[in-house]
Amino acid sequence: MRKVKTKNDIALLKQKFQQAQYLQQTGHLVDAEIIYVEILKHAPAHSDCLHYLGMLYFQKGDLKKAEHNIQRSIELTNNPTYLCNYALLANQQKNTKKAIGLLLTAIKLEPDKPKTWFNLGCIYSEIGDLQASENAYQHAIKLDKKYIKALFNLLYVQTALGKENDASVTVDMIMKFQPDSPEQYYTLGLAISRLNVKNSIKIAIDYLKKAINDNPDSIEAYRALATLYMEGNQAEKALFLYENILEKESNYQAINIEYAMCLVKLGNTKKGMKIFNDILAKDKENLTAMNGLATGYRLTGKFSEAGELFNEVIKRDEHNISAYYGLSNCKKFTDDDYDFIGKLETLVDKKKDASGYFGLGKIHNDLRDYEKAIDSYRKGNSIRNARMHYDKEIETKKIDNIINVFSQEFIEKYEQNNQPSEQLIFILGAPRSGTTLIEQIISAHSDAFGAGELPYIGQLANGYYRDALSTKSYPERFTNENNFLPFLKDDAKIYSDKINKLVNDDSVLRITDKMPVNYKYIGYIFLMFPNAKVINAQRNPIDTCLSIFFQNFNSGHRYSFDLNNLVFWYQEYVRLMKYWGTLFGERILVVDYDSVVSDTENMTKKIIKFCDLSWEEQCLSFYESERTVVTASNWQVRQPIYKTSQEKWKNYANHIPELIDGLSGLE
Repeated sequence: MRKVKTKNDIALLKQKFQQAQYLQQTGHLVDAEIIYVEILKHAPAHSDCLHYLGMLYFQKGDLKKAEHNIQRSIELTNNPTYLCNYALLANQQKNTKKAIGLLLTAIKLEPDKPKTWFNLGCIYSEIGDLQASENAYQHAIKLDKKYIKALFNLLYVQTALGKENDASVTVDMIMKFQPDSPEQYYTLGLAISRLNVKNSIKIAIDYLKKAINDNPDSIEAYRALATLYMEGNQAEKALFLYENILEKESNYQAINIEYAMCLVKLGNTKKGMKIFNDILAKDKENLTAMNGLATGYRLTGKFSEAGELFNEVIKRDEHNISAYYGLSNCKKFTDDDYDFIGKLETLVDKKKDASGYFGLGKIHNDLRDYEKAIDSYRKGNSIRNARMHYDKEIETKKIDNIINVFSQEFIEKYEQNNQPSEQLIFILGAPRSGTTLIEQIISAHSDAFGAGELPYIGQLANGYYRDALSTKSYPERFTNENNFLPFLKDDAKIYSDKINKLVNDDSVLRITDKMPVNYKYIGYIFLMFPNAKVINAQRNPIDTCLSIFFQNFNSGHRYSFDLNNLVFWYQEYVRLMKYWGTLFGERILVVDYDSVVSDTENMTKKIIKFCDLSWEEQCLSFYESERTVVTASNWQVRQPIYKTSQEKWKNYANHIPELIDGLSGLE
C-alpha cells in the first residue's frame, strides 16, 4: 500500500481495516495483526487502527504493547469507548484505581452508555466495594432493561450483600425474561446456566439451542453450548459442536484452543497437544494455548515439562490463576515455595477464584497446614456450589426407581438375551475410591487396554443415540417390556462398536471402562453383557468424600461442593450398591483401596485373576505407564503405592463434623 493520498487510497485503507476487523473477530489474530501494522505504516495517525491493534495485543496477553497502542489512540481522540477499553486493560494489570478513573471519565463524556456502567460495576465488585457495584449495575439496567449480564451480576452482588429479598426479585426478573433476538437467547442461556435454580443447565441449553435455531451462523452460540456441555461432562457433544464450527472457520484460533482442550478431556491428548503446538508455532505469546499444552503434559505424566510451561505462563502473566492451579497439581510443595504460595494467596484475596482456592488447598495440604487447607477448600467449593442445584429428593427417587425396575425377576427374564463377550471390564464406584488405580493395574497387562472414563453406558441408558426416542429417561424407559429387548440388543451393539474403535488391536483380550457413575447401571450392564467383569472400588467413606470435596470437579458432580449434600449422595450410593450385591453377589468384585495399599501384590494378583488374565509382574509397576490419565487421580497413579492417603481424614477430624457424623459406620 502506498502512502495515503487519493480517494482510492482511502477506500483501500478502509477495505483493509474492515478485513482486519473481521479476522480479529473470528480469532485470526496473527493475520489481523499483519494488516493493522501495514495500515499504520501508511497512516500512523489512524486512531481506530491503533485502538483495534491494542485490543488485539490485549487478547493475546501482550499487555505492554496493548497499552502503548491504546494510549496512542486516546491521544488522537478522547473516545469514550477507547477509555472504557483502556479501563479493562488497566484492571487486567491490577491497577483498579486507574481503571475506575478511566470509566468515570468515559461516563462524563457519555453518561447514557450502559456498558460503561456495567464495566464499572464489575471492577467495584472485584475490589470488594459491593454497594458501589450494585449502584453501577442498577444504572446499567435503568438505561437498558434487557441487559441480562447486568441483571445476573446484580444478583451476585445482592446475594453477597445478604439482600435476599432484592436477590429474589432479580432471579424472578431473569427467569421471566422474554428474549426477542438470537443474541438475547444466547446471553440469557449463559446467565441462567450460572444460577442455582432447578434445571438451570437444561433451561440454559434450551435457550442456546433456540439462539442457534434462529441464527444458525452464530458461532458464539454454538461455542457457548459446547462450553455448557463441557461443564456438564458431556465432552462428546461439545466435540461435535466444535468440529461443526471449525468446518466453517477452520482458523478460528480461540475455537481451536477449546477444541484441543475438549480432545484432551476425551483422552485424545496427542491430537490436542498437536493443535496447541501448531498455534504456538504461529503465536508464541498465546498463553491459553501454552496452558493447554502444559495440561497435556501433566495428564500424560510429564510433570517436569508441564511445570516448566506453567511457570513460563506465570512469568509472562503473574495474574494467570489457571497456570497457578495447573502448577499446584504438578508437584509436592514445600516451604521453599514460599514466594509462589504468597503470590497465589494475594491473587485470590483480590479476586475470589474457585480454582485458585482449590490450588491453595492442595498446597497447604502438602505443607500439612490442615486448617488453612480446609479453609481454602471450603471457599473454593462455596464459590462452585453457588452455581449448583442439587435436589436430594430427585436423587432418592432415582435410586428407588432403579431398584424397582431392575428386580430379580426382571434380571432373570432378560439376562441371557445378549452378547456373551468376556472382553469388557467395568470399574466403578464413588469418585476418588481407587477406580483409576485399579484401571492402571489392569491396563499395565499386555493383553488389556485401559479406555478410561467413557460416557457411553449412561448415554445409552438414557436413549442418547435414539433421535426418534421421545420416551422417559433411565430407568423408566425400560418399564415397557415390548420396547426393552430391542433397545437392549441395539444398545449392546452400539457400545461394543464404540469401544472397539478405541482399541484397533485384535490381540487385546480385556478392555476397561472406569466411569465411576456406572454404579447406577450395573443391572443394565449385566443384561447387555452377562459375562462382563464388574469391579466395585471401595475406600474409607470419610476419606472418599473428603477427597471428592478436595477436587474441583465439573458440574456433573453437583453433590460434591457441599459436605451435607456429599454425605447424602454417598448414603444413596451405598444403598444402591447393597441392592446390587443382593442380586449379583460374587459377580461383582469388591476391591478395597486400603487393602491394595497395604497388600499390593496379593490384591493385584486377585484383580488380575478375576479378569481371567495370566499374571504379569509389570502389573505391579503400573505407575510407569505413559497412558493418558485425565481424572483427578492423575498425580497419584504416576507414583508407586504410598500409604499417606489412608485415613487422611484424621488430619481434618476437627474441621469436618458433617462427614464424621454422617458417614461413621458406613462401609
